[in-house]
Amino acid sequence: MNLNQLYYFNELVKQHQFSSAAKRLHISQPSLSNSIKTLEKELHYNLIERRNGRIELTEYGQIFLGSADSIILTLEKTKNNINHTKQIRNNTIEIGCIPTARENFLPHITSAFEKENSSTFHYIYHNAISNQICLEVQNGNFDLGVCSKTDNYSDLNFIPLYVENTVFTASKLASKLELPQSTRTIYLVYSTKHQLSQPAQQLIDFIAN
Repeated sequence: MNLNQLYYFNELVKQHQFSSAAKRLHISQPSLSNSIKTLEKELHYNLIERRNGRIELTEYGQIFLGSADSIILTLEKTKNNINHTKQIRNNTIEIGCIPTARENFLPHITSAFEKENSSTFHYIYHNAISNQICLEVQNGNFDLGVCSKTDNYSDLNFIPLYVENTVFTASKLASKLELPQSTRTIYLVYSTKHQLSQPAQQLIDFIAN
């Protein structure tokens, strides 16, 4: 048994479907299915059963879920405490961001932020898609995110920042085709469930206000 199996099982219980859980976990559906089967073999009990296209817990699954939740919660608290202590000492802020935000928005914001605070901060940027950013913010792995808004994250705070224009191009064909234009709103996203370091909270307040 390993930690990934616990995370996979936990997400499957939340989603009630292998396809949805695999998508949220960014793994293939067969990988998720094999992981659950291996877990059941190690425990010698069936943890889940299929009912009307949904995954439901067996009696043994209910018991295992309580232990899995407790282990994951303890691990996440420990990771967050370690990261929090490290960030306080180093004035480090971890930011999940879509590539365009890192290139066009964050350099100006962080520069203005440091001028106002007369301090030097260390930024760790994680380029990712919006759904992954929200997931990592929700889990406490990123202090904040700059991305578009995604569903299934009602426990996160989303503050609109700016509207981004997207133009699709096709090299030499661009002059011959009428390619679509679209806009999307970019948000500051953060969680109040996790204790933030003072530098991270200061940056969030600076951006939000």
